[in-house]
Amino acid sequence: MSLTSALTSARNALAVRSAETEVVSRNVAGVNEAGYTLKRAEVSTTQPGGIRLLQVTRASDQALFSSMIRASSDMAAKSALLDGVNQLQQTVDPALGEGTPTAALGALTDALMQAESNPSDQTIAQNAVEAAKSLVRSLQDASATTQQVRRMADADMSVSVQNINSLLGQFQAVNTRIITNGATGRDITNDLDARDHLLGKLAGEIGIRTTLRANGDMQIYTDGGATLFDSTPRQVSFVATPGYDATASGNPVMIDGMPVTGADAVMGLKSGRVLGLAQVRDNVAVQYQGQLDEMARGLINTFQETDTSGLPGSARAGLFRNGVSTDLPDASLIPGLAGSLGVAASVDRSQGGNPFLLRDGGISSPNDPAYRTNIDNDGSFSTRLGALVSGLQTQQDFDSSGGALSIGTLAGYASSSTGWIEGLRQSASAQSDQKSAFLERAQTSLSSATGVSLDTEMSKMLDLERAYQGSAKLLSVVDAMLQSLLQAAG
Repeated sequence: MSLTSALTSARNALAVRSAETEVVSRNVAGVNEAGYTLKRAEVSTTQPGGIRLLQVTRASDQALFSSMIRASSDMAAKSALLDGVNQLQQTVDPALGEGTPTAALGALTDALMQAESNPSDQTIAQNAVEAAKSLVRSLQDASATTQQVRRMADADMSVSVQNINSLLGQFQAVNTRIITNGATGRDITNDLDARDHLLGKLAGEIGIRTTLRANGDMQIYTDGGATLFDSTPRQVSFVATPGYDATASGNPVMIDGMPVTGADAVMGLKSGRVLGLAQVRDNVAVQYQGQLDEMARGLINTFQETDTSGLPGSARAGLFRNGVSTDLPDASLIPGLAGSLGVAASVDRSQGGNPFLLRDGGISSPNDPAYRTNIDNDGSFSTRLGALVSGLQTQQDFDSSGGALSIGTLAGYASSSTGWIEGLRQSASAQSDQKSAFLERAQTSLSSATGVSLDTEMSKMLDLERAYQGSAKLLSVVDAMLQSLLQAAG
């Protein structure tokens, strides 16, 4: 080997070792950085006896990464669902005492039985009225909470859609750099990390799958098949509903004008936070509202009053009514009835009413003797009160779409509703825990396959330092030899 060749080899070796050292330094700096993958400097030998840097690559495992992406989407959907169910479950939390519909219904039954045993005691009669008012408040509060949960889910869907559009915009910029720099042979490993990091965040919002073209260009689809990104981002849109009541229907999330949530979604989402929020807003909360409304309808029908003449169509709402109306509800679910349920003012002493109307009848029409049961104004009359207690213990039909009982007593239906929401909470919690554990395993496996070992990188740094010193020593020797030749040449 000539001195010139030796000098060239030494200089190249120094440059390569410097590049390798820079890669190791990047690895050490990124050891605790989320989404950072191990970088490797690919080196080959040259003739005669030299080395050169081919490229910088990164550790990757597409199968593990895809598994982690799916787990992230599944976890986000179950977590959003669990959050919504937990909020609904608070309406039946035993810590509320008689503030839950089930407990308040039991308190009303007890108060009516006491009034039946003491029909001449006005204080006990008013206690029964107060128990009825407490029951109404519990249903109204539960209904308000349910619609608040729907409104919050709708608002969170709007935020998710904004995040999706922002992430797609960022993804386009990174994806373009990968295509451009990859074509010219530049180091794109950091951009590949950045793209994967964006995919991970995107998967939390909406279920996705990806395909990769030969030039490094990536396409993104939802897990339902809708295109999210193909060279440019697709427009993801959503119109939030500012106010919610039981009759309101939330808008779907749209991709290029096509719904991906809701009953009309042809390519509906299968995972992601957006899906979980849509399930809370459009399914779970709607079902629970229906159960509350059916309890309200059952109360109005149970406490109805009938004209003593027995004429058809003479029945009117008594103690409980829809607002101030004395009309009886239809024999089907009435959305929002629980929120508008009220107690007749004519029986409430605090509103100038007469609580003895519970005993005597005529709540719906105090001045109409046809609706009065206690015709003789007997202070010990308890027949009407006994009939009300029996009515609460009588089975009736309920709308089956709510998920609770279709036939049963009011108390049985209320207990069934409580069991439904608690069962749903337990199921959602178990699924959330399962998906969380799977996500953690996927992340651990991916980190083991593509992450940085600090011990390995520090050992490699020492090896590179010795190699660098050897190349520097060779360069020094060649330099000394050249100096000697120059001096000999005079």
